[in-house]
Amino acid sequence: MKQHHGHYTSSNRGGFWSFIGYLSFGVLGILLGAALVYGLFVFILAPDIDELPLEAADDEPVAVAPGEQPAAGPCLIDVAEEVMPAVVGVSRQVYVDRFGEERLEPAESGSGVLISTDGYIITNHHVIENADNISILLPDRGRYEAELVGEDVLTDLALLKIDETGLTAMALGDSGSLRVGETVAAIGNPLGYFQQTVTAGIVSAVDRQVRLPGGNYAYSFVQTDALVNPGNSGGPLVNLDGEIIGINTAKISLMGVEGIGLSIPSNTVRRVMDDLMEHGRVIRPHLGVIIDDWPLYSDEAPDQGVLIIEVVPDSAADEAGLQAGDVIVAMDDRDINYLAQLFDRLLDYHPGDTLIVAFYRDGERMSVEVTLDERPEEWEWQEDIEPDDWEPEPGEPEFEAPENGETEEDSDQ
Repeated sequence: MKQHHGHYTSSNRGGFWSFIGYLSFGVLGILLGAALVYGLFVFILAPDIDELPLEAADDEPVAVAPGEQPAAGPCLIDVAEEVMPAVVGVSRQVYVDRFGEERLEPAESGSGVLISTDGYIITNHHVIENADNISILLPDRGRYEAELVGEDVLTDLALLKIDETGLTAMALGDSGSLRVGETVAAIGNPLGYFQQTVTAGIVSAVDRQVRLPGGNYAYSFVQTDALVNPGNSGGPLVNLDGEIIGINTAKISLMGVEGIGLSIPSNTVRRVMDDLMEHGRVIRPHLGVIIDDWPLYSDEAPDQGVLIIEVVPDSAADEAGLQAGDVIVAMDDRDINYLAQLFDRLLDYHPGDTLIVAFYRDGERMSVEVTLDERPEEWEWQEDIEPDDWEPEPGEPEFEAPENGETEEDSDQ
């Protein structure tokens, strides 16, 4: 009995430890399998996955209702905070006769932007036009009397100066590199009360031609959907680098039309500013022609260009042999497709410069060398620019400046 019992006991213990061994091997196999899968994930699959954008688990997406715009991103916020001290209020005062006594009273308010730390300010000509006194309101610094350094009616720009140093100023960017869809902000003082208001939008179009009211002179504008209201005139249109890429000057005012703001390109501002600072006026080159957009008069070749309607006697164009009826299509191999583009191109030159003008005459492309004159300060050439047998179609819509001041100019160059 003892032997049998002893045999029974020994056999029962062996079965127990065998079970434990099998269980241990099973657990070890599971662990090894898990380690193998983890290794494959980390060393093979992870390099592809970690290139995906990561988002913190506690960052929930912000819901935006239909028709609403998302909040401005940090870049625009930083830019606005950086440049707002350079945006100033501009007020125009005039003397008014009140019961036999002349008083200086407010007549206009707009915006401006500091372009130097020692007090030079760019604004619109129509903001300070016919002013007897101009004052500047600087953020956190108070009000200053301003000197008019120079003004240019054709580009609607003016340069002011205040006696102060150590100011925050903005740099002019390159409007020639602007792209449609680029984020921009318009900064100004709408209505003269809402100081340093920022409205955001995009560049809707570049090189947008709009004619001056009452005349055929045309600007090239940067078009934006950033809101521009009365009082914004003269303020900057700013890119995400904190640079001025335009001076806000007008908006399209038609029934039912919203979100078409117009800014003078910074490259035009730079050329005008340099001349105003050095000469007090723009030293403008002059071809000596009365012109208009060719497609308004004919659908014959060329497809685009600028028609010469009249040539001023003894002018640069006359001496070079240009004639009425010629269609200018290029200057120094740079295309001229419409009126404003010709004005813009000419601002790249100075009186006395020579350039090659390409044109069509009787369907044949030709070219001639022209030495530019200086444009007279008072241009008095008056002529009916529509021959009886020409009936031009309506051109682009006229714009309305947010402030006063409509300028009448002939399309002369």
